[in-house]
Amino acid sequence: MIDYWNRNNSRHSYTKEILENYIGLNNIVLSAITKMELILGAQNKNELVAINNNADKFNIASIDNNITNLAITFLQDYKLSHGLALPDAFIAATAQISGWELFTYNVKDYKFIKGLTLFDLQLS
Repeated sequence: MIDYWNRNNSRHSYTKEILENYIGLNNIVLSAITKMELILGAQNKNELVAINNNADKFNIASIDNNITNLAITFLQDYKLSHGLALPDAFIAATAQISGWELFTYNVKDYKFIKGLTLFDLQLS
């Protein structure tokens, strides 16, 4: 989402093309963890307001028992072998439980998770 919102980012145009024209903004759901990570990145109140204004345009997938339990399983299965981080476990669990493809440029953080579908970033 940072690449989408930050026009100075080198991947902004590519990300904008994918999200707006290929996926469609109305089909995007942010995990609660993603929104929290964005909030943690705010350096001041103006950035925090901008983050919330941008994020509020999307539905936010809340963390429930099923997501929590799967995130725990992912951590047990992949923390030691692949270095899976806590936020990534929740993001992956949210996508898998919801049946959504996970859009990420950090494929290396998720590609080893069985059953998780990653969005194919190669536009045809």
